[in-house]
Amino acid sequence: MDEATALLTTLEATRPEAPTACTGWTAHDLTAHLAAGAKEMADLVEVALAGQPDRPTRPFTTREAPFVAMPDAVLREHLIVEALRLNAATETLAQTGSDTTVAFAGRRLTAAELDLHGRSEAALHRWDLVGDDETSRALLAQPELTTHAATVLNEMLPDAGEAPIRRARRAGVSATRAVLRSPDRPDVILLVDNGRARFEIAEQHDDPPTLVTDPATRLLLLWGRRSAEATVTWCQGQGARRPIEALLWPVPTRP
Repeated sequence: MDEATALLTTLEATRPEAPTACTGWTAHDLTAHLAAGAKEMADLVEVALAGQPDRPTRPFTTREAPFVAMPDAVLREHLIVEALRLNAATETLAQTGSDTTVAFAGRRLTAAELDLHGRSEAALHRWDLVGDDETSRALLAQPELTTHAATVLNEMLPDAGEAPIRRARRAGVSATRAVLRSPDRPDVILLVDNGRARFEIAEQHDDPPTLVTDPATRLLLLWGRRSAEATVTWCQGQGARRPIEALLWPVPTRP
């Protein structure tokens, strides 16, 4: 099952008032976030296809507020409409050339990257709705979603709570290096130094890991989420691990 189908199937079985893994957000709020994101990306791609100048990506709160205010049944219809708009716009963008890009959230994305971003959003937010089930773990374990997360999180909009620099500041971490390892996968390195914080992908080497976990759980922790069921094995003492835990797992108020 692809990510979008899995998400929409889950939403059909989820009450609008159901809580999610994002503190203070119901399924309705999460649906509004998805619909607003799809509309924003579709708008930006259509602007580019029309040959108009790039415009800044609107902040989360600005673009989501009209969707949050909708009745849930209307909102869900808008989610489908905007998702179809985005898919059509992205397909047209791809036809103009594989290296054609659109400005979104501080980055320039190709049609393939926009598609990957949508897949990542669907897989992650499905987990926010239902947590660890077989479908979530299979979708989240896909290696390209980890590479995408490490790239996007380093360059997200300043108001994105998952950006590593904001997480480091909230946790009071000014310098650290953590090796986040999953067996048979490249390492993810968390680097904090001189007021900067970022994730990097690196082939496994002789450096001892800071923690070891499965690929799906590691992707979740990159996005600031923590599975209650998965195992995370720490390879450092409690004192060394405490600030890294505070950075990796802030309260997930912003998906």
